[in-house]
Amino acid sequence: MPYVLSFTKQVHVTDPDQYINTCCYGGDIVSDRLLPSIRKRYEAIQANQEDWGWFIWFRSGAVRLAVDIFCDDPGVGAFRMHLTSRTPGFLFGDSVIDTPELEDLKQLVSDEIANWAGSRPKLEPVDANYLPRSGAA
Repeated sequence: MPYVLSFTKQVHVTDPDQYINTCCYGGDIVSDRLLPSIRKRYEAIQANQEDWGWFIWFRSGAVRLAVDIFCDDPGVGAFRMHLTSRTPGFLFGDSVIDTPELEDLKQLVSDEIANWAGSRPKLEPVDANYLPRSGAA
């Protein structure tokens, strides 16, 4: 199941008018920090801004992975990311599921953010709706 990764890092934005919404603020800077490491390991990479934040979507074999980036507070540089893995469904669509690829991605993103922000990000396992997992501490 997915993870929510949270951290604080002040970012310098040269043109705040480029963002669709406040939740998009600085997400490009976070994305740009992660993309070199992601490009080294994954394929079919897409990255861009949406009205809900920024995304990096990519594949590892048949597994689709996502890093979705949201700014919760531009004033302090509070960011949150959803890390998700999906596999093809039986007949239609796909299924959000735990995969070894998600665990590798969690480690990669956590390490990159820790090196950049100067402290380990908070990691929380969540369900497919990004709510705390039952029994998770």
